[in-house]
Amino acid sequence: MSGTLALVGGAEWQSGCEFDRELLELSGGTEVLVLPTAAAYEHPQRAVDQATSWFAELGGTVRALDVLTRPDALVEEHAATVREASFVYLSGGSP
Repeated sequence: MSGTLALVGGAEWQSGCEFDRELLELSGGTEVLVLPTAAAYEHPQRAVDQATSWFAELGGTVRALDVLTRPDALVEEHAATVREASFVYLSGGSP
């Protein structure tokens, strides 16, 4: 499966990121899978909360997937969740 890849580079989910509306539409769905991996040591739930508020304004919903460590990334269930998602957002300055 192929899709759109957007490399945002941090400072996401704020004014200037209105392109997220188009990305949501291009995904063909309303759910965004957010992996707050880059914020693993800096309050990842804050990133999820910010994404939830941002995408709610765009008509979307957020599902968080806490892949915060290397072992988390090796969990097959997590990999399956990513494979099934139509829109995956890696947040933070070093995704």
